[in-house]
Amino acid sequence: MAEIDRRTIAEFGIPQSALMERAGAAVAAEVARSWPGRPVEVYCGHGRNGGDGRVAARILEGRVRTPGEPGSPAPRAVIVDAIFGTGLNREVTGEARAMIEGINGLDRSEHPVLSVDVPSGLDADTGRPLGAAVRADVTVTMGLPKAGFRAPGASAYVGRLVVADIGHPAELLRG
Repeated sequence: MAEIDRRTIAEFGIPQSALMERAGAAVAAEVARSWPGRPVEVYCGHGRNGGDGRVAARILEGRVRTPGEPGSPAPRAVIVDAIFGTGLNREVTGEARAMIEGINGLDRSEHPVLSVDVPSGLDADTGRPLGAAVRADVTVTMGLPKAGFRAPGASAYVGRLVVADIGHPAELLRG
């Protein structure tokens, strides 16, 4: 998908900001469909995945939280995980790991979790956690399912998979 994103931008002239806006809108639509009217807290990292999350937070009028920020979620808040995306290639440590472990420790009947593109901490290629990984109830992935989602045990992190069309050219998705 990284190559498809690169080619979508370079060869087809679709700006990265447009892809991010569409990804955030797809996440927001799934949150609104699955948990209508509930408050939303979006846990954002600093990369493009965090950008997708910030778009979703803006649309949903949700609260943005970043690693290291203290506090607990609002009652009955839907948690949107946008900490790490497909580019993660190292073990999760420090404040990000603490945030992931905090998300995993929440009561899911009170705080359902939706991951943006890939559960944070899950290697998108192998489907293995990189030290710690979010266990999502739903994952909204962009364009195509990630290769690692087929790995044994990955479904425990991915949850229900929703594939969102964010405007990648069909010929790239087929290739």
